[in-house]
Amino acid sequence: MPSDSDDTADFDRLARRYLDLWQSQLSGLAADPALTEQIARLFAAANAQFASVLQAAQGAPHASSPTGTASAAAAPGHGPDDMGELRKRVEALEVRLAQLEARLGAS
Repeated sequence: MPSDSDDTADFDRLARRYLDLWQSQLSGLAADPALTEQIARLFAAANAQFASVLQAAQGAPHASSPTGTASAAAAPGHGPDDMGELRKRVEALEVRLAQLEARLGAS
């Protein structure tokens, strides 16, 4: 019959595997400049749509170009730097996870 420590070890291995998989996937995506640019454009368009919906809901007139069509959203200002920030946050989470595991192991 498995003990609680076996279940905890299995959970820990699964959690590490999950984080490693996500880190690997995000690193692979970040290495493709065309894909990151496309994702940035997608988010910019989504932000523009969301802003338009909010303006319409508040009764504000929608900003439009001289032709009457909606203006394009500005390109995001971060790009590849965002991936570096994400890496830093994942590393910080890994440190915190190791600290929690050490505390659990000590008790």
